[in-house]
Amino acid sequence: MANRRPGIGIKRWNICVALAFCILFAMQPCAFSQDQSPIQAKLTQFIKKLYNEDESIKVSFGNIPAHLQGKANVMNISFARLPDAKGEGLCLVELEKQNNHGKNVYVPFRVIKSATVFALTENRKKGDIIKRDLIAPRNTTLREKGTIYPSRYGDIEGKVLKKDIAAGTIITYQMIDAPVLIQKGETVNIVAENGKLIVQTKGRALEKGKMGDSIRVKNTTSDREILGKVVDGSTVSVSF
Repeated sequence: MANRRPGIGIKRWNICVALAFCILFAMQPCAFSQDQSPIQAKLTQFIKKLYNEDESIKVSFGNIPAHLQGKANVMNISFARLPDAKGEGLCLVELEKQNNHGKNVYVPFRVIKSATVFALTENRKKGDIIKRDLIAPRNTTLREKGTIYPSRYGDIEGKVLKKDIAAGTIITYQMIDAPVLIQKGETVNIVAENGKLIVQTKGRALEKGKMGDSIRVKNTTSDREILGKVVDGSTVSVSF
C-alpha cells in the first residue's frame, strides 16, 4: 500500500487541477480564444468594421447556438444592438431559408480593446509635476469605446497632480492638470502681431494662466489692460 500513495497523490492533484480549470472557464463564458470558429470569425470581421479594423480591438462571444456551428449558411449579419459604453452588443444573424422558412439568430458579444495605461512609480503630492521617470506603462484591456486613461507619455509628462496619489495608482485624466505657467503679478512679454507686423513690449499679468488660457495683462508702457493668450512661461500673445 505504501508504494501506491505517491501515484494516488499525483492522480488527486491532476483531478484538482482539472476541476480548477473547469471552474475558471465556467466563470468566464465570454472568454475569447485565438482559434475562432467560422461563424465567430465572420462576426468578428463584421463588428471590427465599426472600429475601422482597429487591430487593438478584440471580440468575445457567449455561447454560439448549435445551428450556427459547422456549415451554417449565413445570408446577412447586422447589429440588433450597437456596442454600449461597456462594449456589449447584439448581432442579428440571418440564415438561408429552408422549406421557405428563414431563421434569425441573435448572438451577444463584447468588444474588448487592448490599451496602454500609466501608473505612478512613487508616492506623489498634490501640485507635484509628473516627470517621465515617475510613470511606467502597463498593458491592459478596456471595455469602453472611449477611455479616461491617458495612453501616451506626452499626455501625462509635465502635468501636475490635482491630489495626493500613491505609488502604483493608474493615472486618469481626472487626476492631472496642466501646470500654471504665468502667475498673477509676474512680468511678461506681450507680443502683438497681425501677420505682417510684430510688436513686443513688457507687461504685468493681472491673473494666473495655463498654456492656451486667455488672461488679462497690463501694458506697463501705456498702462492699458488687454486680453492675451498664454503661449509659454513668460509670453502672452495678442492679436490686432
